Amino acid sequence: MAPKKELRTQEPEGAKPIPLDSFLKYANVFYLSIGMLAYDHKDSGKRKEQLLHWMFVGQMLNLNAVLISELIYVFLAIGRGSNFLEATMNLSFIGFVVVGDLKIWHIWRQRKRLTQVVNELEHLHPVRLDQQSPYNVKYHLSGYSRYSKFYFGMHLVLIWTYNLYWAVYYLICDLWLGIRKFERMLPYYCWVPWNWSTGSSYYLMYVSQNLAGQACLSGQLAADMLMCALVTLVVMHFIRLSGHIEGHVAGVVSPKRDMEFLQAVVAYHQRLLVLCQNINEIFGVSLLCNFVSSSFIICFVGFQMTIGGKIDNLVMLVLFLFCAMVQVFMIATHAQRLIDASEDIGQAVYNHDWFHADLRYRKMLVLIVKRAQRPSRLKATIFLNVSLVTVSDLLQLSYKFFALLRTMYST
Repeated sequence: MAPKKELRTQEPEGAKPIPLDSFLKYANVFYLSIGMLAYDHKDSGKRKEQLLHWMFVGQMLNLNAVLISELIYVFLAIGRGSNFLEATMNLSFIGFVVVGDLKIWHIWRQRKRLTQVVNELEHLHPVRLDQQSPYNVKYHLSGYSRYSKFYFGMHLVLIWTYNLYWAVYYLICDLWLGIRKFERMLPYYCWVPWNWSTGSSYYLMYVSQNLAGQACLSGQLAADMLMCALVTLVVMHFIRLSGHIEGHVAGVVSPKRDMEFLQAVVAYHQRLLVLCQNINEIFGVSLLCNFVSSSFIICFVGFQMTIGGKIDNLVMLVLFLFCAMVQVFMIATHAQRLIDASEDIGQAVYNHDWFHADLRYRKMLVLIVKRAQRPSRLKATIFLNVSLVTVSDLLQLSYKFFALLRTMYST
């Protein structure tokens, strides 16, 4: 059978090879914004690490202080039977913050293993431009960059729409148009044991919530983009391995040379399988948090939208819902690409010219095909295998929670 045609991009004159860091730069920028290094960097000195450490401690203390104040508000609202709509809106924010907290903490704990994964990919990464051409590095990087820019762009628009809404409202309605007197409001409902609406306390609370919102968002975005970058690199290697196998013609040279080729293929394949396993162990908890929180966020935001409200609140809720869906689809798309690329190894073994090979060589091919029939997957721990099918399951679960919440509200 004819081998597959690989997609290759034309390299312009004077083009430079693409380093591995080009895939990881977006995740690193967001991690650095909260003072965190997800893995050991070659250029990080002790002074820089100490400065980032104290920055990280301060950001996490502020984030969790805001989270506690939001939780107290929800408990008081439910206990008193008042402000039910505000409490349900706060639950969406709380879910977002809790997931961000968990993802930051879990990636911080996995730093050593994550460093090993990045180092292994560094060893596998083609260095020279002529080596990168068969891997289509530029093509994979451009695809990942498009996903990433759209993903973090939408989330930045969302968070700063929430964070700056009341500040912009004050500037336009009160100072510029003079429509109505400005009532001091914070981006997120919270409870503190003092009157925050008077004096300079309001401005401190406003800045604190803005910083907390951005820190939570940065932790979430960085974890998701780092995982998708690693998956993209592994997919790139799977596709290269498939093309390498399909291009081999067995039986032309000696059986010994064919067996050496097969041994190299098996070793390469095994390294990729181990990388997939390590990625799952690092990001399994993060993936589970993503899908559980997205289900609740879709549910609560959908509930808020169906009961009506002010047009400005509805616009922000639509943005929140859209971002939750973008997150789910981006992760599921990368997970599906990993499944497809790893399954293609078996197809490539079948497609390559093995008819005239030695009998021992042909028997060995059966083992590779059998292993490839169990594709590599992204796993949200032991509970969920992630793919595009997972999206429909998530939407069904979200609708069930939504129907339950509507029933409780109507009664």
